[in-house]
Amino acid sequence: MQCYFHGKVFDQRDILKKGNGIVSFSIPDVGIVFKAKYKGSTKECEYASLLALLEFIELNPQLFKNRGLEIYGDSLVVVHQVNMRMGCNGELESFRNLALNYKRKIHYTLNWIPQGDNPAQNYLLE
Repeated sequence: MQCYFHGKVFDQRDILKKGNGIVSFSIPDVGIVFKAKYKGSTKECEYASLLALLEFIELNPQLFKNRGLEIYGDSLVVVHQVNMRMGCNGELESFRNLALNYKRKIHYTLNWIPQGDNPAQNYLLE
């Protein structure tokens, strides 16, 4: 089953600045779309989106039983850090470690997708 996550901060001038943002995820096969406000940096919002999706999967196992999980996100940093292909700084390390803890409980693959192809960002209004 394919699942998608996306995080965005509305003030994009400084990607390290904490600002008002949105976290979202989409699971088209079961018609699930989630979005919520989040305050943090761009990378924190992207991680928070992945973690919200993973928590939803953990809390709703009946929807995912006997199905392989392919998770896609448009954040190269999040995908590469969780897949251990890129180092992780102290500020994002706790987010990455939470995603890795979920990986021990839930078998999923994590892949990058271009932002324009990510259905999780289709429902965001600025």
